[in-house]
Amino acid sequence: MKKVKFERAGLEVSNMCLGTMMYGTTTSEKDAFEQLDLFVDMGGNFLDTSNNYAHWVPGASGDESETLLGKWLKERGGRDKLVIATKVGFDRHGEGAGLSAKQIEYWCDESLRKLGTDYIDLYYAHSDDMNTPIEETMEAFDKLVKKGKVRALGASNYYTWRMCEAKHIAEKNGFADFTVNQPCYTYLYTRGGAKLNYTYNINATEERLHYLADNNMPLVPYSCLAGGGYDNIARMPGKYQIDERLNVLLDCAKELSLAPSALVLAWLIASDRLPNRPTIVPLFSSSKTDHLKANLLMSDYVLDEEILKKLTYANF
Repeated sequence: MKKVKFERAGLEVSNMCLGTMMYGTTTSEKDAFEQLDLFVDMGGNFLDTSNNYAHWVPGASGDESETLLGKWLKERGGRDKLVIATKVGFDRHGEGAGLSAKQIEYWCDESLRKLGTDYIDLYYAHSDDMNTPIEETMEAFDKLVKKGKVRALGASNYYTWRMCEAKHIAEKNGFADFTVNQPCYTYLYTRGGAKLNYTYNINATEERLHYLADNNMPLVPYSCLAGGGYDNIARMPGKYQIDERLNVLLDCAKELSLAPSALVLAWLIASDRLPNRPTIVPLFSSSKTDHLKANLLMSDYVLDEEILKKLTYANF
């Protein structure tokens, strides 16, 4: 699996990121271990979790994903060869919401405990908190970096203007800044007026891509496979536009003898070859290990330049 450098973060990661959101809840420990082993065996090193995954599953606390990942790390070893990302700031059964200094410090220590490690490679602000002064939030994150508990910072569900504000505050005060962005992003466009699942859950736009490229800030998009909707249109979330852009994708996938979801991954990885596009490392998971393996094989796929442009500028 190819590696890419997140220069500002000081990290080198596989060009695909394995999402572990459902590990320990709807994905059993046995299946999760199998998928983690497969990912590492294929050259992957970039793992994504959160301190609240997956609290919405009946009977779950939100500790399951980090705890399972910690157990796997303890059994398999090799912590120094992995890049582990986790998050803070979302509600989990009435606790954990917000980015106050107290919340950030407490939940960072909880994540370290569950993961069984003494540092987090990439720590995301999971969702913006406009009720806490951004100076307080950035200072709290900066303290974690200076203590060695966190190597680099990222922002997930943030408006672009709020990332600009965070950057200004960080530069003004000498704080560590957000260096990676993890918004919702996929091949299809969202419908105008589509209802958001939660605040700031907006698909990255052209404006966002330009900002990230200009600031050497990699994009690690979640929901990039649209919940399996590319391979089964009946599963496509209603917020996406079903139009000529999808037809172009399906036609190109047929021409290349690829599954549409596989082609989306190849397109995302290749997008930085075009103007005003940041480095993109797609974040995804699968409930089936064989499907996961098929998608991971796209890590080394080289997308033809003509197809890349055809896909990118379809219904642009």
